[in-house]
Amino acid sequence: MSAASCVHAVVVSYRSDPQRLARQFDRLLEQVSAIVWVDNASGDGLRALASRWPAERLHAIWLGDNQGIGAAQNRGMERALALGASHVLLMDDDSLPAPDMVPRLLAALAAHPQAAAVGACHVDPRRETGRTPFSVVAGGRLRWLECSDARQVWEVDHVIASGCLIPAPVLQAVGGMREDFFIDWVDTEWCLRARDRGYRIYGVCAALLEHTLGDRVVRVLGREIPWHAPWRHYYQARNFVLMLRSRQMGHVSKSHMTFRQLKRFIVFSTLVPGRWQYFKMWLRGLLHGCQGRSGPVVPPGSR
Repeated sequence: MSAASCVHAVVVSYRSDPQRLARQFDRLLEQVSAIVWVDNASGDGLRALASRWPAERLHAIWLGDNQGIGAAQNRGMERALALGASHVLLMDDDSLPAPDMVPRLLAALAAHPQAAAVGACHVDPRRETGRTPFSVVAGGRLRWLECSDARQVWEVDHVIASGCLIPAPVLQAVGGMREDFFIDWVDTEWCLRARDRGYRIYGVCAALLEHTLGDRVVRVLGREIPWHAPWRHYYQARNFVLMLRSRQMGHVSKSHMTFRQLKRFIVFSTLVPGRWQYFKMWLRGLLHGCQGRSGPVVPPGSR
């Protein structure tokens, strides 16, 4: 980490695996100045972890109820900026960064001063076949951007929140996450908003992050897809509609993203066990999105 950089990681937890979370903190504290840990009302079980690290390196925020990912990230980013962070690194509670992930992200930011954010290349160890996490809609079609060359830094449409590094001035200019989304599409909406203000988003192939998408991976028609509980599909459907209604997304991108979500709806409503629950959650989410409803609606329960 350069002398001019003061990176604070913002980690949001919810009923997390204590051992994996501790491993993440150990890896992060070798690369960042401090961690702001925001817990979304998991209970008392996780709190004992906080005593394992010095208070000046780990700042804990205990929320009284589950306020969703956007609100928790905003509380963490506010604390990080108040502590003097030059950059904020967003992290999910189950992600494990490579030992050089943060320096790689900082180097990419230095080489692309117009960037709103740079994102790590995440790898899901549960999947038999790996695929680049980076994509862009260009020339009227969706392109997946390969990371066969570790030196490659791709301009992309959006990156996921975990492993995303954002300079403090960008956060102050663009603003925080949409809290009313509660969960799902929060990071994508922020990237769209940043690009609407003239910034760019980059994916960094050399910055590696072990990250799991979905509760597990299932195989459908010979393809591996991340599986989420039915209640997550309510938020995915509803927030997607709310995002489509925003002015930040172009018509071509809307068409591609709508087609991809339609495929997900068909797969989960017809080919996945519990398909009727998925079907109902999708329809409920679509209806509420068209009505403009937001905030927490479907209780998440246990993960």
